[in-house]
Amino acid sequence: MPLCTRWSNFSTSFQFKLFSIFTLLTFLIASLLSTLYIITEIRATRRIATEQLQLRAQQLAGSVRLPLYAENREALHLLAKQAAHPPEIRAVVITAPDGRVLANFHSPDYSGQTGNIIQAVEVRSNPMVGSVESSMTGGPHASATLIGTVRMERGTADLSRTIHHVILLSVSTAIAFWLAVSLLCFMVLRRVTRSFNNLVQGIAAIQQDVNFTSRINIEYDDEPGRAARAVNNLANALQHRVEENRRLQEERLNLERQMFRAQKLESLGVMAGGIAHDFNNLLQSISGNIEQASLITTEDPMIKSYIDRAMTSTKRAALLTNSLLTYLGKGLIAKKPLDLNEMVRENVELLAAATLTAVPMELSLSEELPHVMADEAQIQQVVMNLIINAAESIDVPPGHIRLTTGTQVCDEICLASSLLSEKAEPGEYVFLEVSDNGCGMNEETIQRLFDPFFTTKFTGRGLGMSAVMGIIRKHSGALFVESNPGKGTTFRVLFPVSKTVLSLPTAPQTAITAPSEFFPHAVGMALVVDDEKSVLRICSTMVKQCGLTVITASDGIDAVTKFREHADEIDLVLMDMVMPNMDGIAAMSEMYSIRPDTKVIIASGFNKEELSERLADHAPSGLIRKPYSMKTLKAEIQRVMLTDCCSQL
Repeated sequence: MPLCTRWSNFSTSFQFKLFSIFTLLTFLIASLLSTLYIITEIRATRRIATEQLQLRAQQLAGSVRLPLYAENREALHLLAKQAAHPPEIRAVVITAPDGRVLANFHSPDYSGQTGNIIQAVEVRSNPMVGSVESSMTGGPHASATLIGTVRMERGTADLSRTIHHVILLSVSTAIAFWLAVSLLCFMVLRRVTRSFNNLVQGIAAIQQDVNFTSRINIEYDDEPGRAARAVNNLANALQHRVEENRRLQEERLNLERQMFRAQKLESLGVMAGGIAHDFNNLLQSISGNIEQASLITTEDPMIKSYIDRAMTSTKRAALLTNSLLTYLGKGLIAKKPLDLNEMVRENVELLAAATLTAVPMELSLSEELPHVMADEAQIQQVVMNLIINAAESIDVPPGHIRLTTGTQVCDEICLASSLLSEKAEPGEYVFLEVSDNGCGMNEETIQRLFDPFFTTKFTGRGLGMSAVMGIIRKHSGALFVESNPGKGTTFRVLFPVSKTVLSLPTAPQTAITAPSEFFPHAVGMALVVDDEKSVLRICSTMVKQCGLTVITASDGIDAVTKFREHADEIDLVLMDMVMPNMDGIAAMSEMYSIRPDTKVIIASGFNKEELSERLADHAPSGLIRKPYSMKTLKAEIQRVMLTDCCSQL
């Protein structure tokens, strides 16, 4: 193991922490004792030097009493020189009582530096004054006269050398003591904390191991060893938990992808619904004006052909709008009992022609197949789109397409894998399966397969597979796809088996007919409401041609206001459903509160089933789907007015 790694492991161990604490404590104790000893020695050395200098000064004072009294300078200088003989004495000064210096001796290297020890002693005429003998006798003392002062100054260089020696000795002793105690602590702690160090290092290794595969080495069966065994057991449990969390994480990511896809499709659906609504309004204005132009008698066949072509294009645009609504699951739908086998047999030639290639198609139809409640045209659209998709996936011949029908009982587990976000209810289903041996798809392609205008061949061409999903959703079915690159694809569509036979709703007619086919004119006043001016203008014209007097309103609030003003005169209300300020449903409720027997026809791009939830409280008298023709409008007006007349009779 590299030295740096060993040091890193040791520096993070519990042993190192305890060793650091004991070492620091020992260092503080040794430092404190050494410091106290040094301070004591310094004070003692200086005190002794001061006392010695005091004694020297007193001795000199006793020797110079007579020469000082006689002011004999030569004798005083000689005595001062003798007193300064020791090398540590730096200066001796003898002064008279008036401050005159009588003798001043300095050592040759004296420079008047600070920090020296100075002692001054007074010299008096009576030697017993202030003496030890006088103090011991305790008797009265004769008065003494001050005859001078002796001042001695001592250097501290020798004291500094002594102190330095003491400091060096003390520090060396303290360091030796500190190292010896630290080594002893290290040896003891190394043995005592070995198991604990293994536990700490093992826990650190387990923490760094994201998969929890590391384990702690157990050497002794002591408390740390038993704790290490418990940690190893915990690591085993965490390892299993990591594997489980990894699996759950993958499942969560898959759910997030599905949620993101659902949100994306929902946003796309909102956009498609808005486009369909606006486009229906445009188509209503276009088709209405074209139809009004066709009512003008003309003998010019060229003009008539232009009008017919324009009307054909309008119908195709209406089909495109219906595809958008079908993608949303809101398109026009007319359910009836349907035998899938019969539908396939009747359209087999049309389905074979839809492949546009020489790919053979094999039918494998169940002998007895229960009926389903479905819109035959939309189911035919589903089958055709699946067959076209299968044919286009076959790049290299020979290829084949197989269409299979049958029944299947599905539970919640089976239906949970449906590609639709709305899962079907468990029960008996009729399935229609289209399989091919084409190029197949990977998982990413399957995830985007039902996005509008998505394709792997070339630029997206339409809403084919998106409309398939919308149709299946509207029929409360399920959709499954199995595919692998290079191994073909299988689509299986499930439709719930019909339990009862339902009456067939009548689909609104959109074909343009000649004026001679119109019903007789109605009589009365109509309120026409639409927020689009072009649509409002052409609808007003069409209602007038039906024989009614027309007043118009541009939104729900305006419609309620005008209805309140003409409540007794208005016989019929033709109103758009989606409008600003107040929509058609809210405006219809207000009108019913004013006059409960009001006849209201709601115009919308959606069908009755889509509107049934919002129309549960107050259903309108009629519903007409945009874009509508003159014949459809007049038939609906006649039906509503005729119902009113019959109810009065």
